[in-house]
Amino acid sequence: MFEQKYRRELELQVNSRECKEAFERLKSEHPIFKLYPTVESLCNLLKPGNKNYAHKDEVMAILLTEFKRSNAIYPLINMMFWDSLHRLYRQRKFRVAEPEELFNEIQWDFYRSVISHNLERLPRKIDVNIFLNTKKKVIAWEKENIRYKEALRELEDLHKAGMSPADLEESRVYPEEMEAYLLDMVYRKVITETQYDLILETLVYKRMNQREWAEKRGIPYNTVRSLRYRAEMAIRRFEEQRHKEED
Repeated sequence: MFEQKYRRELELQVNSRECKEAFERLKSEHPIFKLYPTVESLCNLLKPGNKNYAHKDEVMAILLTEFKRSNAIYPLINMMFWDSLHRLYRQRKFRVAEPEELFNEIQWDFYRSVISHNLERLPRKIDVNIFLNTKKKVIAWEKENIRYKEALRELEDLHKAGMSPADLEESRVYPEEMEAYLLDMVYRKVITETQYDLILETLVYKRMNQREWAEKRGIPYNTVRSLRYRAEMAIRRFEEQRHKEED
């Protein structure tokens, strides 16, 4: 299943040379890690029910500060929140038609919450604030998703309409035309500029693969996969809705 695949890839990233080196350096610089010298001990620190908030905040503040310098430590942060994020997924997967889409949305919203957390404004209960911010974003996405589903439910024929990036490899559309189309999607706020750049570089012009793009843009690879999936789904919904209006 997709959750297991993501988990396996996350474990590989946590055990990568870059992540291990970053963690070892932090352990040598900060005494708190003598109490939490392993990935497992850090995951246990953030397990629901652990009320050692002082240690949680100290560890999270160090990790978030490091993350702002380099994304090498992000897989470790992601792994520490795995239980909470997966529990959120299990609680809400029955509310959506496509569980994988929800799972990817949770991972993307978590990444956004981690990277945007303000340590100066919110220095306490950091893990709780990041999780709640993630949940808020997911719920907002669900509400928007429901509006899409209600509109699409009126369609008698759910055939593929228009064109999406996923169809590009089988189409005869010139890359320049696809670039203009994607720019229009950004203008209409269907996709973001980051998603536009990702699709343009990895799928339209094929100047690099997704892993290379992730490294160049400083975004974790697993997050990039979620980012592209969300963009393709958003464009498909937009085209289906536009087709309905034209009919």
